[in-house]
Amino acid sequence: MRLSPAEISLSRLARTHQQFLDIIVEVSDEMASVWNPPTAPSIKWHIWHMARWADYVQSLLAPVTASESDHSNHGNQLWDALGIADDWGFDDTPLGTWGVGSQLSDDEARDLPLPNLQRVVGYARSTFEVLERRFAEIDDTIYEMPFIDWHGNDTTVGDASVGYLAHANRHLGMIEALRGVRGQHGTATV
Repeated sequence: MRLSPAEISLSRLARTHQQFLDIIVEVSDEMASVWNPPTAPSIKWHIWHMARWADYVQSLLAPVTASESDHSNHGNQLWDALGIADDWGFDDTPLGTWGVGSQLSDDEARDLPLPNLQRVVGYARSTFEVLERRFAEIDDTIYEMPFIDWHGNDTTVGDASVGYLAHANRHLGMIEALRGVRGQHGTATV
């Protein structure tokens, strides 16, 4: 049986998310928190960043998968709905563009009050699950629908989905590299 582009994207998304969760199983909170050199974000920051991205993207896709005509009414993010920022002590901490950690300076990113790795991974697991459910609602018709992505570009839902996957895999590769330079087996796929 031949998979559609939407089904392939969902399959790749689930695989990528699982690789994020698998690659950190043997990582201690101490190792996950290290910024060495100070311009290389920690493993924990990469996990948090991709959890925020998953949460943000699923909110953008919510009106699309609900067949709403106005796609500017974004869905809820777990970050807000569950009060995670307050619970973790983020208060008025700058979160960068789209609130996902993008375009923060190294100092701002390093100073984020991230809790222990287990809590960050719990948030990531939850956001990954919600985004995978959103992707599962995307059929071939929705996949080809016009969509304005997070950069304000006119594109399609499918192209934006592949854009998320490319971004996620870049950060997965960074975690692989950080594990490798810290003496652990680096690859997420073997």
